[in-house]
Amino acid sequence: MFKSLLSKALLLLPFVTAGAVAEPLVWLAKDSQRQFVLLGSIHAGDQGFYPLPQAFLDYWPEADGLVVEANILQPDDVTINRDIPTSDALLSNNDKAALVDIAKQAKLPYQSLIHSPPWLAAMNLQMAMATQAGLNPVHGIDIVLLRRAQEQQLPILEFESVSQQLALMENLPDHGEDILLSTIHDWSEMQSELNCLVSAWKAGDLQHLLSLLEDSQYSDATEEKLIFERNRDWASQLTNKASFQQGTYLIVVGAMHLLGEKGLPALLETQGFTMKRLTEGNKAQCE
Repeated sequence: MFKSLLSKALLLLPFVTAGAVAEPLVWLAKDSQRQFVLLGSIHAGDQGFYPLPQAFLDYWPEADGLVVEANILQPDDVTINRDIPTSDALLSNNDKAALVDIAKQAKLPYQSLIHSPPWLAAMNLQMAMATQAGLNPVHGIDIVLLRRAQEQQLPILEFESVSQQLALMENLPDHGEDILLSTIHDWSEMQSELNCLVSAWKAGDLQHLLSLLEDSQYSDATEEKLIFERNRDWASQLTNKASFQQGTYLIVVGAMHLLGEKGLPALLETQGFTMKRLTEGNKAQCE
């Protein structure tokens, strides 16, 4: 989600690479004056993520802008609030002992994790696992499309700034303790879950992605703050903001923001947009 995780190199992955075409979920939202093409992103990827669906790329030449969660290419100096309680202050002794072992597996320094806010420790652990699984932020959908838009001088619009995203994480219930606890308690299963998430994304398996969202171990309050509240804000921006009153826009946000009755497509439909799914998808080869 953040610049520190998503812009560690300057490599631009081209759209077209060898291999089978991924078929992630793409929706088209239309009203009389505008159309939004929505693609669910994973923030770290591999070359198997590309090329992106033609159903999405077909709209690139006529697009008036690329809309992302936050423009991580734009300078935005952020500083973590050091007054927030650290993981050391919030975790039980048993969870700290488990974190020692997990830090070794993740090849991350325990002291750095334990003295970080829980949300940041969880993010670093999850990114380390993604890296060990062969995923790289450089190949994440967001950064690839942002660099492509920058190269071609396609306007880039953002729902949030990086500073706003940092403030969001710092103000999660209990500073994201439930995210860290979920990461610690489910660590041994997370690798297979990550592989399954990637398979479901590539296949465009809507039902499997929905089940992953519904099986989340995060608290209801955290999910509301992290996913659903932001969905409502983004739908409001797309519907009401002057920037989006006319034209064609490519919308790229985390895949979980597009799912279910509280997802962005469903919210746009309630605002009078006609929704159409542009990719059929397939069943993911995982349980």
